Amino acid sequence: MNNCSKDLSMILMPDGPISFDGKDFRSSKGERLYFESLAKDLNRLFIATFVLREGDESYELNLHSTISSKNITIIELPVSRSKNPNVFLKAMQFFRVFIKLFLFVRKIDIGYLFLPSYPSALGWLALKIWRKPHIVYGADDWVQASESMFKWEVKNKSLFYRTYLFLNKVMERVVVSSSVFSVAAGGQLVEKYEKFGTYSYATTPRMTLSSDDIYERDDTCNNQIINLVNVGSLIHDKAQHNLLESFAIASSKDNRLQLQIIGEGPENNNLRLLAKNLEITSKVRFIGYIESESTLYKYLQNADIFVLSSVTEGFPRVLYEAMTMRLPIVSTNVGGIPNLLTNKVNALLVDHGKNSDLAEAISLMIDDRHLRRNIIQNASKTIDEVFKKMDLSQISKLIETHF
Repeated sequence: MNNCSKDLSMILMPDGPISFDGKDFRSSKGERLYFESLAKDLNRLFIATFVLREGDESYELNLHSTISSKNITIIELPVSRSKNPNVFLKAMQFFRVFIKLFLFVRKIDIGYLFLPSYPSALGWLALKIWRKPHIVYGADDWVQASESMFKWEVKNKSLFYRTYLFLNKVMERVVVSSSVFSVAAGGQLVEKYEKFGTYSYATTPRMTLSSDDIYERDDTCNNQIINLVNVGSLIHDKAQHNLLESFAIASSKDNRLQLQIIGEGPENNNLRLLAKNLEITSKVRFIGYIESESTLYKYLQNADIFVLSSVTEGFPRVLYEAMTMRLPIVSTNVGGIPNLLTNKVNALLVDHGKNSDLAEAISLMIDDRHLRRNIIQNASKTIDEVFKKMDLSQISKLIETHF
């Protein structure tokens, strides 16, 4: 292995698909920037992933930014075209994915596996057979994410789920423990991976913000209208359905509240219907996806509270953005969030799925001015420390350190 990353070819297996619009491969802006910042330190970067096309579910979620680096090549993995594949069809798809990866990885120097991801587990096996080294990026705790990832329609679901959960635990451990090093979103995952016996580091946040983007203020919630904002894909794991139910509880006690949901996704129609059934349509605005960062930041600057309702996360980029805009955060305490945010210190944190608790936290943030100002001040210190540690060449430096 050459010590200079500029000489290396790498196969990267992200934890989600990308889209193809007929001309270009596209992804979310944060992902695209991460891929391209990584590629500039390598000879060649191959991204092996599923590719969505127009008409596929979630296709539009990845249309926001074109992957344009000349030394990035997309390796499209086989997909099942059945809308509800059974166990046999899924097994056949995984076999085809493995064969494609097995035939390809012998040509590369190193693998970069994002978890949780079944293609990454198959990629790990192919890399082991060819005796190629690999590194790991932990986007989320595989065990914690298992419940939301479970999409199988099978008989004896309880037994199947227990087997599925056991396999996920095993795959996470073997992939991480055999890596040269790992990076992870959130201190919880860093500590977990260290217990598996590997070098583990907190990842540099995948965001385009810098200290130049800080919007200074020391308080919110002082106007006649109090704006809550949520930013994220409209998918089950982001749990905006829980957010709407929590908002309905909070707004029934305080008629000043308004909610803006920024994002798009397959749950859009369901969420609009839920808002109608909860009789909060006049208080909720579905903004859609905002491509312009400056426009998005304006929404955050004009908001009073950022509310995150996710059931699983690593550490979401939107919380970094909220802290940069000095926007107080109410969030579920999932994934790596509690490792950077502490309840009643730099955020208000509640258990996911407990809508009444989320509603109470929103009300507390509004009513307790002293607590709110302290949270803003402490979160400002938190994000300032994050900016000091950001390093877009983190992976290439770690490669040169460990090889």
